[in-house]
Amino acid sequence: MAAVLLTATVVVSGLLVGCTQGEEDSGGYVPPYITDLMVVNTDFDGRLVTVVLDDGSIYDVAAQQLQTKAINEKVRCRGTYTLSEGKMELLGLAAIFSSGPVAAESFVLTVDGKEYGGVEYLPRDPVKVVSMWKSGGYINLHLGVMTSGEGVHQYAFCKEAPGHYSLVHLRPLSDKESYTEQVYMSMPIPEGVDELTFSVHTYDGICTRTF
Repeated sequence: MAAVLLTATVVVSGLLVGCTQGEEDSGGYVPPYITDLMVVNTDFDGRLVTVVLDDGSIYDVAAQQLQTKAINEKVRCRGTYTLSEGKMELLGLAAIFSSGPVAAESFVLTVDGKEYGGVEYLPRDPVKVVSMWKSGGYINLHLGVMTSGEGVHQYAFCKEAPGHYSLVHLRPLSDKESYTEQVYMSMPIPEGVDELTFSVHTYDGICTRTF
């Protein structure tokens, strides 16, 4: 089956919340804001139930009654929150691109009605690597993507060889390099993989890290 490139970011609706006026006027202690990657779990009604941080901490957020379009799912997100007395308050949340790697031979690129297979034909439009790290069972990327906001960039994770993975990136033809957009994404590390390398094509060549 041919692999399909996926769009980068899907916003989880209804999850932008903030401090109440009463909290701002109380003059009391306000916990610092924290922004990090996490996994959120939803129920069959699309309500957030728990949040799992990459260090394994689990927080019950059901009482906050936050609604999403994700039904009974685990969603990789970048969230902003506070922690106070062991309780989490979510202040902002957006899903990020997260998908398992696909074998290179499963990708098929169609050009002028002809199909091309193999890693050498994969789109590798360059990006800037801000950081790349391993946590919570994922390889995480913080990228700077040049864009003008025209069209939708598409991404996928490719398994090029045993233990070696890479980013696939297709820029829409309508898009220009006007400004840099901050993009986060996470690749779930396949079961049984203890060490791997990950490569990203950048404006300065290929950036490869070993984890």
